[in-house]
Amino acid sequence: MRLMAMIMLACSSPPKDTAVAQTPPWRGGEFDFSTSSADDECLGGALEALFMPEGPDEPSPFEYPIYLPEPEELPYSGSIDLRDPFTGMPVTIEDAGDGDLQMRGAVMEEVELGSASYGDCVVTMTVDADLHPVTNDEVEGAAQIAISDPRGEDGRCPVFTSEDCTVQLGLTALRR
Repeated sequence: MRLMAMIMLACSSPPKDTAVAQTPPWRGGEFDFSTSSADDECLGGALEALFMPEGPDEPSPFEYPIYLPEPEELPYSGSIDLRDPFTGMPVTIEDAGDGDLQMRGAVMEEVELGSASYGDCVVTMTVDADLHPVTNDEVEGAAQIAISDPRGEDGRCPVFTSEDCTVQLGLTALRR
């Protein structure tokens, strides 16, 4: 009799699991960001060093952590510090759908390009970013930085090859 019960158990279909594996819901928090790639589309690569000072093969960590909001905090408005000279940037982070986050039109009015090459030249930078939480502890993304209105007293500002001067950045981040 026991043999018959064991055969029936062995030949029967396993119980159907009705639970569906889901990614845990996104939790906001402090993240350490790095620039993983930079593509300067307006000055032939001259601005890439501003975003990746150790060179293109070395990810460049931001100096300060960035707070990414909880879903129920969206839209979230605040200020972020990346690394000098990119500090005090007002941002609004919104839901981009499918769990992604987006930032549009964050403006920094007077960013120094670097006195060694460009003297006292400052520019306006407008930042758009798309962020994708890969896990609760890892985020990937891309940023587009539109650079405009170069101005300075010593005449050393670069001449942009077109009105659309954009630097594309690849971003990675890990939860603190």
